[in-house]
Amino acid sequence: MAEEKRIEDELSYAILLAEQVRSAVDEAKSFKSECNQVGKHVDTIVEKLRAQVRSAQSFYERPIRRIVAEVCKNLERALTLLRKCKRRNFFRRVFTIISATDFRKAIILLEASVGDMKWLSSILDSNNDSSGIVITLPPIASNDPILAWVWSSISSIHMGPLPEKIEAANQLASLAHDNDRNKQIIVEEGGVPPFLRLLSETTSPDAQIAAATLLYHLSNDKERVGTIVDQLGFALLSKCLRILQ
Repeated sequence: MAEEKRIEDELSYAILLAEQVRSAVDEAKSFKSECNQVGKHVDTIVEKLRAQVRSAQSFYERPIRRIVAEVCKNLERALTLLRKCKRRNFFRRVFTIISATDFRKAIILLEASVGDMKWLSSILDSNNDSSGIVITLPPIASNDPILAWVWSSISSIHMGPLPEKIEAANQLASLAHDNDRNKQIIVEEGGVPPFLRLLSETTSPDAQIAAATLLYHLSNDKERVGTIVDQLGFALLSKCLRILQ
């Protein structure tokens, strides 16, 4: 399996790609109005990407990676379209068909990327100012709202104050109760490590009970138990059981 890139490298690549799109907007010779619309969305995306670079060291990475990958796909599509607008040669224009519909599709995708990046910023802001768990829905999760809820809750456990960590842990425990799909999403989206810290690094009984309850709900599947044991160890798993007795 290929080694996962550093989050800073993924963000830097997305910024470079966005800057290429911005240059292509400036060089466009046709569909100028549509190209300028693309440019406005890209400017917002770049601003949000740079904010994430400044905060990536302390932030939960999973939603960043998923969203930035989608942003890059949309930027690449926009770049391909914009490069066609640079061609002035008659024969190239004849064989390069561009329509307003192509731009509408590209702009819709970029608007979704703007929405996703704003959602990431709202997660960061909410954890910085202790304004609570974000319950809004980013476009990338429009077909799977549970994913956004899981991301928001795990982020709060990573970065929020203790009362918010406890609230987020209880919310995830509620999601995991009697729902195997939600349990799998929590594990796949990196929910186990922050619960390890919540269980082992805090003396708050409420926090420990919330963390132990979620881990208990996750432990009804052999594969998930293996994941938990790998990350927690038997000692902490035993501690979970003692807390819940």
